[in-house]
Amino acid sequence: MMMDINEKFHDLLLSKHVASVATINPDGSPQVTPMWIDYDKLNNHILVNTTRGRKKTRNMYEGAKIAINVLDQTNPYRYIAIQGEVIEVNEKGAHKHINKLSDRYFGRPEYPLQEGEIRVMIRIKPKYVHVSGG
Repeated sequence: MMMDINEKFHDLLLSKHVASVATINPDGSPQVTPMWIDYDKLNNHILVNTTRGRKKTRNMYEGAKIAINVLDQTNPYRYIAIQGEVIEVNEKGAHKHINKLSDRYFGRPEYPLQEGEIRVMIRIKPKYVHVSGG
């Protein structure tokens, strides 16, 4: 089952709000990272972008369970909490996507990649969505 995200909360996923993204380490312990976030409204998927080789990236394989929390920066009692599953990990389109996020979050149309950095885009299907303060 996939849950739709209430339109009144799309702004949290499509603006400069930073998400806390929780993954599960191989030993079962949680790992949480602040991340830029994006939302594919057409497919109702959450998108994040990271570098190949990082711990969070290793934890985000197809089928992995993910939790995401986004607080409204102007009202911390308004938030969206999402539990979902990774449905795709792909390098294709990841560079273009990180540039889009760089423009949104930093106002820079091109993300400054480090030498040898390989970007990956993670697509997450929401299974459970909880909102508050809307």
